[in-house]
Amino acid sequence: MNPVKLLLLFFAFLTSGGMKAQMDAPQPVVFIYVEGTPYPMKASDSQSELKKGWDIQGINVGRKIVRYFWNAHAGQLADSQPRFAIYPKKQLLSDYALIRLKEKKTHRQMPAAAFDDCDYMRVDLHSFHIENLPDMGFAVSPLRPLAPGEYILVDLSQTPVNEYGDIRAYDFRVIKE
Repeated sequence: MNPVKLLLLFFAFLTSGGMKAQMDAPQPVVFIYVEGTPYPMKASDSQSELKKGWDIQGINVGRKIVRYFWNAHAGQLADSQPRFAIYPKKQLLSDYALIRLKEKKTHRQMPAAAFDDCDYMRVDLHSFHIENLPDMGFAVSPLRPLAPGEYILVDLSQTPVNEYGDIRAYDFRVIKE
């Protein structure tokens, strides 16, 4: 084959998107500051389990959904007043909240399956110190120190990631200082 035709064919292949094996990864939305430098946080998806309960005269009682995050501890460590950089896409900053998880032997569990049933701390001026960042971002840190334990930073307005109602959140662990 003629080298010029081969080069043109190769160029056409490159410009047609034939080299892209997968879609571009979305830009990180949440960062955590470690010693003054922001690092992107990796989002984790919850998993759901249906606890069937029992039947009493044809009526199901005790049925509930449990949402949990795998691993006994989050991979991201933080001090008692972590600082985050949040770059909201379509949601408001006040759509974000901190939820403390229950610690189990092999996983971390949300206190309740629905956000409304969880005791959460919304990212707002009453609970957080908020600073403006370039490019429509915000640096936020809780006004009061967090107790040691497992937490998630979650967008309360998000749509579930699957038909089971699982959520995407940024998990971290506050350790004793």
